[in-house]
Amino acid sequence: MDYDDIIYKTELAKFKAIAQDIQARNKEGQPVLVGTVSIDKSEKLSQFLKNLGVKHNVLNAKHHEREAEIVAQAGRKGSVTIATNMAGRGTDIVLGGNVEFMAKAHHANDESLDYEVLLKKYKEQTAKEKEEVVAAGGLYIIGTERHESRRIDNQLRGRSGRQADPGASQFYLSLDDHLMVVFNGERIKKIMTTLKVPEDEPIAAPMVTRAIEGAQKKVEGHNFDIRKHLLDYDDVMNQQRSSIYGMRRSV
Repeated sequence: MDYDDIIYKTELAKFKAIAQDIQARNKEGQPVLVGTVSIDKSEKLSQFLKNLGVKHNVLNAKHHEREAEIVAQAGRKGSVTIATNMAGRGTDIVLGGNVEFMAKAHHANDESLDYEVLLKKYKEQTAKEKEEVVAAGGLYIIGTERHESRRIDNQLRGRSGRQADPGASQFYLSLDDHLMVVFNGERIKKIMTTLKVPEDEPIAAPMVTRAIEGAQKKVEGHNFDIRKHLLDYDDVMNQQRSSIYGMRRSV
C-alpha cells in the first residue's frame, strides 16, 4: 500500500509527526524502515526518537558488514531502522528476521554449537515472528523527503511488500525540503499561510504530489543533459588522443 505524500509547513513539524508515527507503529510491533537523504537528517530524526524512548538503529554507510547485518534484521518485530540512501542494500529484508544471519552470529559467538542445529532453531523462531509481523501490517517504509531521482524513491518503496508479503510506504514532506524550495515551495507556503493552516497540521494534496513528480522529472532530465554533454566532450578528447598516440607510435 503506497500512501499519498503528507506535506507539513515546516521541517520541525514533519520530524515530530514522523517520530510519533514510528512510536505508534513500534508499540504495535510493526517493523519500520526509514529512508533519509543525508546523514545529518538521520541524526536529527534519531534525536527525536531518543527523546520518545524508541529503540532504533542508524545506518550511514560507515560500517558495511555491520550494516548488512542490521538491514537483514530490519523486518524483525518492533525493529526501527534509519538508513541514509538505503545503505547496506545488498541484503534482503525478511519479515521475522534473516535466519542465516542470526545463525551465523550465534555460531561466531560459540563455535561449539552446530550451525545446522542453530539454523533449524532460528527457522522455527522466525516463522512464528513472521506471523506476528504480518498481523501488525508487515514492513512499514517511511521516506523523510523526496529524492531528486524518483528511482531512489521507488527503490526505497520497493523494500516493502516483497514475495507477496504485506507492507506499506509513506513519504513525509515539508515546504523546507530542498526539492520543494527549488520548485514552487514558496507559493504553496503562501497558500498555507493565507488559509491559516497550523504548522502541525498536514495536507495530503495529490496536486502537490504531481508537482513534485514533475520536479523530479525535470531534475532527472537536467542530469541526463549533463551526462550527454560530458560524453560529447569525451568523444572529441578521444579523437585527439587517438591522433596523438598514432603520431607517437610512428615516432
